[in-house]
Amino acid sequence: MSTRLLVFIAGTILAVAGALAGFSESRPDAAAKAPARPKLVILLTIDQFRNDFLDRFRPYFVAGGFNRLMGGARFTNCRYDYATTVTGPGHATIATGAYPNVHGIIGNAWYDRKIKRMVNCVEDLNTRVVATAEGSLERRGASPRSLTGSTVGDELRMATDFRSKVISISLKDRGAVLPGGHTANAAYWYDGSTAGFVSSTYYMEKLPAWVAAFNAQNPAREFCGKPWKALAETPGAEGRTFSEYRLASGEACPSPRFLDWLDDTPFTMDVELRFAREAIRQEKLGQGSGTDMLALSISTNDFVGHRFGPYGPEVADLTLRTDRALASFIDDLDRIVGLENVWIAFTADHGASPTPQYIREKKLGLGLFKSREFRDAVEAHLSRTFGEDKWVETFDIPYIYLNQGVIAKHQVSSERVSEEAAQGAMNVPGIFAAFGRSAMLSGSAPKQGLARKVFNSLNLSNGGDVFIVLEPYTVASGSDTSASHGTPWSYDALVPLIFWGSAFRHGEYAEPCEPVDLAPTLSQALGVNLPSGSVGTPLSLALTRR
Repeated sequence: MSTRLLVFIAGTILAVAGALAGFSESRPDAAAKAPARPKLVILLTIDQFRNDFLDRFRPYFVAGGFNRLMGGARFTNCRYDYATTVTGPGHATIATGAYPNVHGIIGNAWYDRKIKRMVNCVEDLNTRVVATAEGSLERRGASPRSLTGSTVGDELRMATDFRSKVISISLKDRGAVLPGGHTANAAYWYDGSTAGFVSSTYYMEKLPAWVAAFNAQNPAREFCGKPWKALAETPGAEGRTFSEYRLASGEACPSPRFLDWLDDTPFTMDVELRFAREAIRQEKLGQGSGTDMLALSISTNDFVGHRFGPYGPEVADLTLRTDRALASFIDDLDRIVGLENVWIAFTADHGASPTPQYIREKKLGLGLFKSREFRDAVEAHLSRTFGEDKWVETFDIPYIYLNQGVIAKHQVSSERVSEEAAQGAMNVPGIFAAFGRSAMLSGSAPKQGLARKVFNSLNLSNGGDVFIVLEPYTVASGSDTSASHGTPWSYDALVPLIFWGSAFRHGEYAEPCEPVDLAPTLSQALGVNLPSGSVGTPLSLALTRR
């Protein structure tokens, strides 16, 4: 073969290779490589944290807390599309990307007709509380047995052949158990009687040595004699002392009475975040070759929010303290794991109403809803319609549970009694709507607007016979001065949604979205399967690789 021919062939090969390289580089998706999986994902939920808190108090935030998170992808119009905005359903919805009609957690508790009592959404009679390094106690434990379907943590574990660790922490049992899912390595929650953290035999037979050591340090002791005093910058507080515990003569601290007081102060958040740091260090979360997840639910905001309402200076002060506590926690994440290796998804399980007293003073609505009078009115209506009897077995907002034995005795259909109970409910001040459960589940009721939110709240296995919706600014609260939640209205349903980290595009987005979108968005960014019951949509606007 001639030298000229060899040169021609070599030149042709180089030209073709160059053209192919140029073609590859010019393809629009060539540079759009998937971001590497992080070493640690933080699924952060703040209990009873309204979206407007981020805007109302932003002038008072420090650089490294909420302001840092808002430098990620922030969705400002994210609301639950269901009507039972309380802790259990909220945490289940966040983690599964489904609503209660799929995941089955219809409330913090519900009435079980078989055993004739209310049951906690995470109670499990086959488990016991694990509170020591030696073993469990003779106290009923908790598990995700009532949760139907997988969570984003479950999907991460399965995708990595269970090499990824998932640990879930909260002050509440339901705030720890539900986000962790079925396959979590551990779920820990706070025992207010000891100020320590416990778990369940569902996860372990005894506490790890590091948890027992943390509890043995008695983390509440440092707050003995420390008053809850407003930060100097808290608006409307003027530096005043909100709460102070005074020891009785001869009383040791921390005493049971002191621990009761501690629950309604910001100090429990400090204890929880200290425990979360210790979990990261001791369990080596984010410090291996794979991806781990910490599901962290901060509960203090709910305790304080119920007591004082969202417009009290106490909640303003706690929000600023939460901001500073998160800034410190994120700084520690940087030191332990490196923020370049961390993604954070942040939302809330629900918002909150104003207190009934505030509502009446501002002429916004009825204010306090009187449950006892409501039950009596429904009972009287059913007795007038079908004959005197005990027609209502029990009542727990938003459900009326009818007495099926009485219905059978009077030889009327459950559907008809449910319809009449709903009619009777509508005659009571403060009731906006009432739906018969059987009509909703059978499809005979419409599924638009409010009815759709109610349908998303129902489940075939659990729940009462009639679902009621309170009017806006009508609050089912324990007192005139305490706030509540649990309705479809914006003050309860509108929550923050933020994604922060290398996979997410900076920006503030006003497009409507829902908390069910969190799990599929995080799953898509991680490259794992969406949770089994997910009805949410990956928010492509937030993803650097669409």
